[in-house]
Amino acid sequence: MDNYSNNEFSQEPKKSWWKRNWKWVVPTGCLGLIILVCIVLGSAIFSFVNLISEESGGDEALTIVQQNEEIIKLLGEPIEKNGFGSFNVSTSNGFRKAEANFPIKGPNGEGHVYIKSHGKGEAKIYDTFEVTVGDTLVLDLRPERSIELE
Repeated sequence: MDNYSNNEFSQEPKKSWWKRNWKWVVPTGCLGLIILVCIVLGSAIFSFVNLISEESGGDEALTIVQQNEEIIKLLGEPIEKNGFGSFNVSTSNGFRKAEANFPIKGPNGEGHVYIKSHGKGEAKIYDTFEVTVGDTLVLDLRPERSIELE
């Protein structure tokens, strides 16, 4: 019996993986879950805002503003959105009313776009399509005819 050390027989059983590693697994797992939830919620909110922006005509209005020579002279190029705006869309029996209000900027200044439109199906008629540059200058960009959406 002298050939065997007493330590071999008196060792405690080896702890399980969970008992050895729970102190780093739990916080890492919780943090990972929180990050995943934030990413999913952020993506959902971003997608929703983009959908409302498209449906309200905000993206189409920005394209029209970017191609308008008078606004290009005042603000310069490139003209882009300057933060978030407000967008509202209501649909009833195929009839759609939309409203968009968002800031724009260019190298020479800032402005604001306000549109209000209505239409049935794919046709859109602008009731209001104004661009305010600076504090006072207001340009009316309403087309004389309805625009077919693509």
